[in-house]
Amino acid sequence: MRIKQQQGFTLVEVLAVVVIVSIISVLLFSILSSSTSTHQKQATKNKNLQDTSYTLKLVTKDFRKATQFDDATDTFTTSDGQQTYTLSNNTITRNGEIIATDIKEFKLAAKNDGIPVILTIKIVNTSDKEINAELTSRSIKN
Repeated sequence: MRIKQQQGFTLVEVLAVVVIVSIISVLLFSILSSSTSTHQKQATKNKNLQDTSYTLKLVTKDFRKATQFDDATDTFTTSDGQQTYTLSNNTITRNGEIIATDIKEFKLAAKNDGIPVILTIKIVNTSDKEINAELTSRSIKN
């Protein structure tokens, strides 16, 4: 008896391979899509946290160098001049220079019952991360 040699694939074999490759492709695409989305969300949160932290650092530096603070205009008077902070359109500026974006709330409030002056800082970013700080200075006059 002669044995026939097979050449090529049957239709069933080709369809099975196509189905298996399709399932694997869909799974890989969904994993890739999910990880890209997660990365983008985390990058946005990290940027918001960095902006908030940088703002707090600048306000602290200005407060430590300040000789006077105007509560109404959020202005520090230092030996370098005046440093004014404003929040508009979710952007904090310092003397007109943008220092942070995606900020929902920014408040500076001084308690002045004489010396020391206590400055309360509240910053809330669009990721709803809230940072509160309280600084004390013995050299500021209101």
